[in-house]
Amino acid sequence: MTDDEQQLAALFNDLPGRDDARFWRGLKESAGVYRIRSTMASAVQDAQDGDFEPLAELVLEIFNREARLKDITAALATHLGSTLRARAWITNAIAVADRVNRAYVEDPLDALTEKW
Repeated sequence: MTDDEQQLAALFNDLPGRDDARFWRGLKESAGVYRIRSTMASAVQDAQDGDFEPLAELVLEIFNREARLKDITAALATHLGSTLRARAWITNAIAVADRVNRAYVEDPLDALTEKW
């Protein structure tokens, strides 16, 4: 497991587990997504098997929504204790998810060379 993958797991570990349906329902409604708990459970299982890409994609799908950022922050703040901590959590999660996704690109220099 890379440092970024470990950090992503640690960030999600700060959130409630599957049993806290109220939290996850509130987050789902705030983000405007159809499913969250089952998708999260599947992504966690994939991460357990060594594939962190679905967990990173979940972060980007849920938390990288500019139009809903205020509502998402409020939903996270109910558990994390403050909007400041919620904003920091979102910023960290998006940054780590981006790094995890880039790690799955085989050779970024080859891709850049093809573009130019």
